[in-house]
Amino acid sequence: MSIRLKKDKEKAALNFHPWVFSGAIESVSKDTKPGQTVRVESFSGSFLGWGHYDLKSQIRIRLFSFTETLSDASPEFWKDRFEIIFRNKKDLIDSNKTNAFRFLNSEGDGCPGFIVDCYAATAVILFRTPGARLHKQTLFSFLKEKGFETILEKKEKSDHSDEMISEYLKGNAKTSEFLENGFKFTADLESGQKTGFFLDQKENRFLLGEYSKGKTVLNTFGYSGAFSVYALSNAASLVHTLDISKSAIELCEKNLALNFDSEILKKHESIIADSFEYLKTMDSDFYDLIILDPPAFTKSAATVPKATRGYKEINLKAISKIKKGGLIFTFSCSQHISPDLFQKIVFGAAKDAKRNVKVLYKMTQSPDHGFSIYHPEGEYLKGLVIQVD
Repeated sequence: MSIRLKKDKEKAALNFHPWVFSGAIESVSKDTKPGQTVRVESFSGSFLGWGHYDLKSQIRIRLFSFTETLSDASPEFWKDRFEIIFRNKKDLIDSNKTNAFRFLNSEGDGCPGFIVDCYAATAVILFRTPGARLHKQTLFSFLKEKGFETILEKKEKSDHSDEMISEYLKGNAKTSEFLENGFKFTADLESGQKTGFFLDQKENRFLLGEYSKGKTVLNTFGYSGAFSVYALSNAASLVHTLDISKSAIELCEKNLALNFDSEILKKHESIIADSFEYLKTMDSDFYDLIILDPPAFTKSAATVPKATRGYKEINLKAISKIKKGGLIFTFSCSQHISPDLFQKIVFGAAKDAKRNVKVLYKMTQSPDHGFSIYHPEGEYLKGLVIQVD
């Protein structure tokens, strides 16, 4: 099956960008089915790439190969690609201290629509496209060969829902305990967010720990409490973990108990509350260090203005109320918020707070979540460490 692009619409593919939008397509071979591997050609008929066709998405084709000699995307093709990626990912981690990593990161690994997070002996799969899902059995066989004891697929209940359901392909573990930088954590495989834990903040959590000694720390949108574990491990004087979800706070306390004795745990307090409201009403000049790591405020370009207001609000409150000389670790995981826009949002918050703010670090996702140089949209996690005077 082949798809021809409109005249002068081939530039992105020639630059190895993996997305072909619906508006760029001139013609589609008859009977092309969702998820099918298609040959993409320029208006003049020259080869551009191979990709998966998705009739329901504005991103109509996601390219996975720019080599013309590929005759079909056979199981052997994908197994060979998986093997190379798996080996490269294992090389990125110190297995004595860390046994959790993102194995497949969609376009970042040349596997559009495939997400796989590995937690010790457990692998959790998310398929983001029909094309990726067609290779479910090939991926399952590969993971089984690698010795994973529990393999499950997480699915969104609907296109507009963050709620997930689980299908176990092998094993039945409901949680998975793993190591990250020597600390113990639990991934909630069934009711946890996404695949059960956010591995993309590993390096940023380590950095936070380095600056936590003797500090009073507020971890907003705390979820698993992972940032709090790093803060306590590096002798923070007090850590407050805040989340609106009772189940998230329970997961946080479980992770803290895996790592600390009762004496250290006296320095921690869990708070079930809305992070927006808490930031509005909390006392000024109490916290030395604040973490702002909210869920994505937007999943489409249409809601970027609303999301921008949300990010500005939480940054404004944190900048206004933190102690003089305090540090804020602030993040956005919204793909539609670019690094440049995020810095402008924080600039606007600092300006309105009328405080001097200095950028100490720019942060991104962990190396196992690397993005292709040809696909800058893959850099979804943006972060800044700022100091407020």
